[in-house]
Order: sequence, then C-alpha cells, then structure tokens
Amino acid sequence: MREYVKLHIARILITVLAISLFVLVIWLDGYRNYLVIGYGLLLFCLLLLFVSLAEYLSNAAFYHYLKSGKAVRGSNGSLSKKWRKQFDAREQQMQEKLTELNQHHQNHIRFMNIWVHQMKTPVSVLALMAESEEVDSYDLLAETDRLKSGLATALNFVRLEDFTEDFVIESVSLLEVVKHGIGEQKRNFIRSEVYPKLLSDADITVTTDKKWLGILLFQLISNAIKYSKPESKVCFEIDPFSRSLTISDEGCGIAEADLPRVFRPFYTGQNGRQTGEATGIGLYLVETISKQLDIDIALVSKENLGTTVTLTFRT
Repeated sequence: MREYVKLHIARILITVLAISLFVLVIWLDGYRNYLVIGYGLLLFCLLLLFVSLAEYLSNAAFYHYLKSGKAVRGSNGSLSKKWRKQFDAREQQMQEKLTELNQHHQNHIRFMNIWVHQMKTPVSVLALMAESEEVDSYDLLAETDRLKSGLATALNFVRLEDFTEDFVIESVSLLEVVKHGIGEQKRNFIRSEVYPKLLSDADITVTTDKKWLGILLFQLISNAIKYSKPESKVCFEIDPFSRSLTISDEGCGIAEADLPRVFRPFYTGQNGRQTGEATGIGLYLVETISKQLDIDIALVSKENLGTTVTLTFRT
C-alpha cells in the first residue's frame, strides 16, 4: 500500500484539498450543522479508501514489482496490464539480446577451434622444415602464406564487430583495387597453377572503403584459386554500364543443394568437406562486408563448370 500512496500522493492531496475547500465554502456560507458535515466527510473518506483499495488490489502485481523488483501475475488492472505488456516486451528484447550474444560467443569459440586446428598443419610443416638440413624457400613461403592468410581471416572476423570504427569512405579506382588484389595472391596463383586474366581494361570509380573492399576481394580470389583446377583461369571483368565486377573461375563449382547456404557462417558444403581446409568463414565475411559497403552480391555456380560472383556497386 505504501507504493500506492507514493505513486498517487499528489492526486490524493489534491482531492483532499478540493473537499476541504468545498467544506470551507459551505462553512463561510453560514451552514453550521456539524453532524451533516462530519457525516459527509466520513462518507467521502470511506469512498476514497474504498476506491484506493480497489485500485490497489486490481494493480497489486504492479505495486509488488515497484516494491520488490520481482514480476508476478494475477491482477488485471489497467496499470498492471500496461506494465505487464511493457515488461514482457522488454523481457523479450533482453532474451533476444542474450540469445544473440550467446550465439555470437559460440560463433567465436567455434571459429577459433576450427582456425587453431587448421593452423596446426602449416606450423607442423614449418617445424619439420626447421629440423631438416635443407629448406626449400618455395615451400617455406607457401606455408608462411597459409599462416598469413589464416591470421588475416581471424583478424578480419574480429574486426567486423567494430566495422564502423575502422571505416574510411573515399573514391577509388576499381581496376586498381582488382590489380592489387591479384598481386597479393601472386604466389598463390603460381603455386596452384591457376592464372588470373583481366578481360578488359575498363574501369569505374567507386565510393567505398578501399581496405575493406580489398579484404572482400582477397576472400573471393582465395576461394577461386582454392577450388580451381590446375592450368585453369580466374577471369576478372569490370562492366562500366552496370557498375559491376565479375570474378569467374573454372573450378569444381558448388553443388546446387549448397547454393542457398554458402553465405552462412561455418557452412563448408560438399567441397569444404572434401578438401578439409575450409572454415566456412570466407563467404560469410564477403556477404557481411558487402552489406556494410552497400554492394550487391550475386553468386552463380554449376558443378564441374565453375563459379561466377558478381559485385554491383551502387555508389
């Protein structure tokens, strides 16, 4: 009841003041029947008490929450209904947030488990090289490239959380970014006997974050090389009219059943299970970055024929 009084003290005082003024007016007008005035005041007090008690009981859940901070059910007053609706909505939001945070935490744990497992291979190879008398510099660079690629993927996965804190918009040449991306993967192309081919010298200027666009292209080019056949090509073509970039490979392609799920985190699909080197993070990073950069992405693939990814720039 104390919570009710605290909440409605202003209304109670105003009501009491109004009745007091009414009695005062009657008194000043010359009416001196104390019994009638007292009886009227008693009726008013009883009525006020009854109304207050009824309102309190009908909203007991609300006042209990104010007192103890614990939510209970069982009353159907307007205040309780309104409070319960808001409380349930807030509780649902908190539950959704907790579920999201838990899923986020589980994704990090899962990624780290996969990543650490995959990093064991190049580390073991490097350890064997160190123990041997002869070290082949080509093989050494190949393993260090695998380590660098894995570290870059892990770092970019973490950076996605603070994307807006590491975001710089500028006008850049798309052809220049593509050439730089191909250059970054030069040893990977040579080692896999896959050849990059620019189908034209067309270029467009795009308004974007150059670093994140480079990360997006790095993932797409890495995937194109990884799943391409030796002696095949990865083709790059910029279309100034549609403001798009197309990256096509002649690799193993993607199974039709896997296509709807390729952008999901940790989904490796049939190809990933066969190679055993996929983390299921590459295309997830690609889609997430493309959304942040306002780039439309489309992926078309046929088994044993290859995969084509088209990036369409809105700005």
